[in-house]
Amino acid sequence: VVEAVEPVLALAAQVRRTLEALERGAAAPRTTATRADVRAQLDSLVRPGFVAQTGLRRMRDVERYLRAAQHRLERAATNPREPLLQEQVDGVEAAYADLLESLPASRRGAPEVTEVGWLIEELRVSLFAQQLGTAQPVSEKRVRRAVAALAPSP
Repeated sequence: VVEAVEPVLALAAQVRRTLEALERGAAAPRTTATRADVRAQLDSLVRPGFVAQTGLRRMRDVERYLRAAQHRLERAATNPREPLLQEQVDGVEAAYADLLESLPASRRGAPEVTEVGWLIEELRVSLFAQQLGTAQPVSEKRVRRAVAALAPSP
């Protein structure tokens, strides 16, 4: 467990340092949205109790997600596509949030529902750090289909 979690904690610390450096740097105005998104992503992935809640099986994925976040931050100020890619992430995250809100509390933690959250993380890798590879084929369209398949019928 320690061998799996240590790289995640080290990367989380690195991402936090990069966020702080960007906040103080000349590119701060151009990276505001990116920094907010990565900070929210980081807080979601590495939080109190994350090891038990995430499970050992997903630790390598979390490590990859953090590597992708770090790569994204390093390129954010010079990536002209960053705002457009962020719009895609915002759109699927909003759809997922709407889905969660529409489900009874007892169903929100169901494996097929939480899997959509992981699919969104894979989408981030696909959009911002393709060279790291994804665990499965992913696109904005696939995420939206997954959300639609779980939405309660009217």
